[in-house]
Amino acid sequence: MNDPTSLPRWTTATRGPARRVRDLLPPCDFLMLLTTGYAATWLPDAQGRSLPEALVWTAAVLGAFMFDDARTGTTWRRFLPRALGFLAVLALLGYAARWLDQVPPVACAAWLALALAACAALRLALRGRLPAHGTAEVAPAPRIVRVGPCLRVTLLADRPIKRWHALTKAAMDYALGGLATLALLPALGAIALAIKLDDPGPALFKQRRHGYNNREFEIWKFRTMRVGANPSADVLKQTERGDPRITRIGRFLRKWSLDELPQLFNVLRGEMSLVGPRPHAVVMRTENRLGEEIVAAYPHRHRVKPGITGWAQVHGARGATDTEAQLRRRIELDLHYIEHCSPLLDLQVLVLTCREVLRATNAF
Repeated sequence: MNDPTSLPRWTTATRGPARRVRDLLPPCDFLMLLTTGYAATWLPDAQGRSLPEALVWTAAVLGAFMFDDARTGTTWRRFLPRALGFLAVLALLGYAARWLDQVPPVACAAWLALALAACAALRLALRGRLPAHGTAEVAPAPRIVRVGPCLRVTLLADRPIKRWHALTKAAMDYALGGLATLALLPALGAIALAIKLDDPGPALFKQRRHGYNNREFEIWKFRTMRVGANPSADVLKQTERGDPRITRIGRFLRKWSLDELPQLFNVLRGEMSLVGPRPHAVVMRTENRLGEEIVAAYPHRHRVKPGITGWAQVHGARGATDTEAQLRRRIELDLHYIEHCSPLLDLQVLVLTCREVLRATNAF
């Protein structure tokens, strides 16, 4: 068996004291901002103004997200620029919500100064227990896991998104996914009607794809091809530019990625995430070979939930993977996302996705 310390970073279970200490930072930041904020609400100014509770809770949640760094554990030096960004975003939110007119300046300044000093002091105190920037936590020995009363197995790879990050990622998926679904319901109905009028057949298309832990699930998309365009269920022919199987409305939907919108229901069902590696069809092949036959690390992209969009898609790796080089680049970008996954990275991908959709790059 290979020594786990010689394996690539994304195949080694990340655990140990440094991981546990790092996972405690976000809830500690949340509690510090919340408790100091509630203490500051007892300090009204001469005009009777005090800190709004909504501002305190918003700042606590925002700080827990912005101060965290899933890649390395947030050291105090990396904390300082994040704190400045936190103050800037909080000021913009306060201005937009008209909180600034209700806030006593002295109490607000005392609250933020005390809270940020406490968060920075915590990082200074734990400085020796946090991993340095650019280093990876490598397990010194394989982890033995008991399966049933008698069987033991050696664990070389573990789920990369755990504890706090798993909670925040799930909260983002259900909150943003639910809001997007409600906001887009009229558009979803209009698209379904347009598909029915353009070509006879169902408005929705479902397909078996690989999901988390390589479990299969049915992904939902708006139908963009003619009924019976792919008669063989064993071999999937990937879409190509000018594909005659695509309908007129289908070309428009695929160009602007509108055919992916029904996957919001996959997100709400817990089968997908907003951001993650794009799920591949079970029967998809590249150069007549399955993905794991070309890239040995291919199965590692199934260690997280698949996403509607991902790091590969915002870096130009969209569309079909007709060649081995295209598949290798896609897997490389997917594994990069898994290794560096964090709430801030997910938000960055969502913003960059809007740019890629407007560019309509490799969309056909």
